[in-house]
Amino acid sequence: MNPLRGGWLVGVTFFAAAALAVAHLPAGLPDWVAWLRPAWVPLVLFFWLVERPHRIGLISVWAFGLLLDVVRSEPLGLNGFALVVMAVLGLSTYERLRMINVFQQAATLLLLVLATELAKGIVVSLAQGAPLSGQFVASATVTAVLWPFLVGPLRWATWRAGTA
Repeated sequence: MNPLRGGWLVGVTFFAAAALAVAHLPAGLPDWVAWLRPAWVPLVLFFWLVERPHRIGLISVWAFGLLLDVVRSEPLGLNGFALVVMAVLGLSTYERLRMINVFQQAATLLLLVLATELAKGIVVSLAQGAPLSGQFVASATVTAVLWPFLVGPLRWATWRAGTA
């Protein structure tokens, strides 16, 4: 078996998620629309943790998180640490996550994203001296709602690419 077969899809999905995470919303939209922005990178990470956990390495997740810190102008190491914690939790429970249905997976994703976004929000609020906003709750909820709709197309793309 070729270890590189279909491996490009992992990188493409992560970079697409990063592009969606940093893309600007169209001008003229109300401010509350930004609260409904899903956490794209944790969503894609969760998919790969459930579907192909052997394709995800902790060092690569941490490095990608550092890249995301630089692009989003957040404290260096914040996203890397949050994504690594999520990856460790996912890698330790991926066998259980595979056996539950997509709605239970969405609930698990909701809890993971809530925990990581809360931790990130606390660190950012302490670093910037700003109050903690409740935006992470809406973001995590939208991410969990999107999960059942995105898992099917991502599984199809994984099958088409022959990702082993």
